[in-house]
Amino acid sequence: MKDNKPIRIAGLYARVSTNRQEELETIDSQIDEIKRKVAENGDVLPTEYIFKDDGWTGEMLQRPGLDLMRDAAMTGSFQVLYVYDRGRLSRVFAYQEIIIEELVDKGIEFFTLHDLNAVTPEERVLQAMQGVFHEYERVKIAERMRRGKLFKAKSGVLINGSSIYGYNYVKKTDTEPAHYEINEQEALVVKNIYEWVGNERISLREVIKRLYDRGIQPRKGKSEFWTKGPIVRMLRCEAYSKGNVYYNKSEAVVAKNPIKNDKYKKVKRNSRRVRPREDWIPFKIETIISDPLLHDKIQKILNYNQLYKCKTRKYDYQLSGLVFCECGSRRVGDGSDGRNFYYRCAQRIYKFPLESKCKIQGMNALVLDQSLWSELVKFLKQPNQLKLYAEEWLRLQTNNDLDKQERDRFENLLNKIIEEKKRYVKAYGEGSLEFDQFRDLTRDVKKRELLYQKQLSDLNTKIAREGIDSSQLNEIIEEAKKVISKLDLGNKFQVIRDIIDRCIVKGGNTVEVQGHLPLFAVNMGYEPISRYCRSPKCR
Repeated sequence: MKDNKPIRIAGLYARVSTNRQEELETIDSQIDEIKRKVAENGDVLPTEYIFKDDGWTGEMLQRPGLDLMRDAAMTGSFQVLYVYDRGRLSRVFAYQEIIIEELVDKGIEFFTLHDLNAVTPEERVLQAMQGVFHEYERVKIAERMRRGKLFKAKSGVLINGSSIYGYNYVKKTDTEPAHYEINEQEALVVKNIYEWVGNERISLREVIKRLYDRGIQPRKGKSEFWTKGPIVRMLRCEAYSKGNVYYNKSEAVVAKNPIKNDKYKKVKRNSRRVRPREDWIPFKIETIISDPLLHDKIQKILNYNQLYKCKTRKYDYQLSGLVFCECGSRRVGDGSDGRNFYYRCAQRIYKFPLESKCKIQGMNALVLDQSLWSELVKFLKQPNQLKLYAEEWLRLQTNNDLDKQERDRFENLLNKIIEEKKRYVKAYGEGSLEFDQFRDLTRDVKKRELLYQKQLSDLNTKIAREGIDSSQLNEIIEEAKKVISKLDLGNKFQVIRDIIDRCIVKGGNTVEVQGHLPLFAVNMGYEPISRYCRSPKCR
């Protein structure tokens, strides 16, 4: 007790918005200052109730530390929340109010070190005004930074802090301004890539393989090997042959189609959009490629590849997108020689130029497509199978609303009984019920459960008996047979996707087929097609 006040369990939330702030340990200084205030107020701060977000923007409401704090608040784990200021909760005023209202509704006190702590309605309005200024401050800081950088760039000051591949960024000194200097080791890589693509006319895939064989890794070190994207950007860049780099070339925007649909994102604007060219601010640097015509030549090659990259396939893979490998990867169509077509494990693409770990051989696409289609047609033409699905469809179409409502009622009662049994088991486990009480209650529940199950079963039998018109059923089956017999290639694609969920290729010439229809799930063996291969003879 302090000043006759009860000791309260406290929670703490801290946030910094940039990695630089994280490196400078500003979040630790926030936590240290808050801990001193908690001790001064006589509250207790358990370690598990210290919530923090390192390097997370205040524009986003979804943050891992903030979500944990809100979950703990919902369960009443602490009685007071300490923050450095309201801006730590969020830089958006509306988000601040949402979080604070959640805390107040749960009877949790909100305590801020550097804002007014509101008790009366007038103080709450004043504190809200301080929250508005937190958002205003964020906007003003961002605008001042933008205008300051733009002014420096227009004045001829190079402010691009990270250089492109092939160059090093040299900070300004008392004697010379900031500038780019050539990185000789990386510049040699750039020259080789330009030479390979522009003069030798090799593919980008071959470029990646050569770089990997020589042990040359990307600068950022996120991967052991290069990918096509950075190489294409390097070949498109004017800096290497014309000596032009630009500031204000792009701007940060919210991604419309994000690559990763992660729940938490540290930055809201995690994509880039190119600005109009008249907004670019140019700087001159030393060139790496001495022949400017080589850059133009490569642009023609890239444009040609872009124009004709979507070639007409010589084989229509009927199971495209549905074939998976036993290792978990997808299987993709491969027919590079134009004669033999296979479904091969996509690891060889994802892991290239590394060796694929999957050792299961490719599967002949013609064999799999034909075999699976034959199995599917055989399945659909079986009278018993067609009859089962036709009956189910008719039953759904002809059941009256009263029967459906009655069935739904019994299903809800059974679900409630399951929950009731769980409550009794939990109460008995906690010692709230004696064994005799528990036995009597569960016996009564079991009786009611059996009664509802019998009534539901009788209702389903009644629906099945009364809901099917035999003449209508026979008409549907005959019509289905006619449709199946007239299916062309286009309809095959649609039928396959309506019925088949996935095909899993396994070793030993086995394919496991999983269907959307519960009765269509088969294990299918296949035999590879034999081909005559003339052995070469030495002459």
